[in-house]
Amino acid sequence: MKHDVLKNNIATLQKLRDVHHSQLDAGALAELDDVLQKLKRLAEEERPEIPLGELALRVLQIIDTVMTLVTNLTDLLR
Repeated sequence: MKHDVLKNNIATLQKLRDVHHSQLDAGALAELDDVLQKLKRLAEEERPEIPLGELALRVLQIIDTVMTLVTNLTDLLR
């Protein structure tokens, strides 16, 4: 992944965390914080391409968790 794309993704995940942190359980929040920390460390490296490997899967799982939770809350409030 290229640096600029990685930085945009980090910013997006940070916004997701800021908006939905009160709705996430402690485990999901800890997972999101851990992934953000690792992505930020990778962004500091001077490589042109940054391999994400298992971090990409963890990010997708976190997004799935947040989307499921937000969708369930929205459905509950209707």
